[in-house]
Amino acid sequence: MPPNELDEITSKFGPGISILYGTFVSLTLNILYNRQQSIQKDVSTESALLSLIQRKILSIFRDDRESAIEGSQCVADQIRTLVRGSRGMELMGIMYSDPYARILELIEDHEYKLLTQSNDLGAQGVVLGSARDVLKDLVKVRAQRLSDEALALPPTHFFILSVLTTLILLGYSISILPTVDPTGRPSNESSILFAVLCATYVLFFNFASDINQPFQGVYQLRRSSTATHLLQTKFLIANHPLVRGEVDFDAVEEDENTVRIRSPGLGDMMMVSSDLYPLPEDTSDILD
Repeated sequence: MPPNELDEITSKFGPGISILYGTFVSLTLNILYNRQQSIQKDVSTESALLSLIQRKILSIFRDDRESAIEGSQCVADQIRTLVRGSRGMELMGIMYSDPYARILELIEDHEYKLLTQSNDLGAQGVVLGSARDVLKDLVKVRAQRLSDEALALPPTHFFILSVLTTLILLGYSISILPTVDPTGRPSNESSILFAVLCATYVLFFNFASDINQPFQGVYQLRRSSTATHLLQTKFLIANHPLVRGEVDFDAVEEDENTVRIRSPGLGDMMMVSSDLYPLPEDTSDILD
């Protein structure tokens, strides 16, 4: 191919791919930064609301120790999910035994008992209404957090990024063909520039891949605010006289009152029988 024709091809090929690559890089960074910021905000807000709803539970059920323990266990289950659970396990928990729904049922049962005793809820009505508002905010924030966590960039996105990078390097390689000496070796300057370009593209690819996983790698979520609120809630549950020593933050152990629910791709989940959520007598369909 004549040198003039080669220069004409590379002069049209290179700028177009570079513009496309730059636009794609800008879009990738915008998506990843906004996603990480949203998850950071959602997790911090949810942990703060969890601490608040725990105090509401202890206030509402101060005369009902059994309900206070059950409500605090719901909060402990959600804390365990936030600290050690995966998104798949949390989705299974929402389907089969939603902690927030269980707290809402406890509040509704308590409200019904008060209404049967007297037609006026009195001061308790204000606390119950406040607890309902907190639960509504918790459900909304959790839904937003799960939605943001599910917006991770797919492998296809990074494959397109790799293809564009390869095309840019290929265009550069073609453009330096006139500088190749008769022995087939390019100039030192061309080799150094090619190495710099490769290092830059590989570095950005690894950076985008790392930030695409907000809970792993170097660029992780800042967990100081979240950890502070979760530890505050755990400290309150562990030391309050009403529920001290009655709430378990560890994983559920399998016994005669539990059943293992298996979902393809999501793993196993242990469900505990209770008055609010009794296990069916025949669990063969669930186990299969």
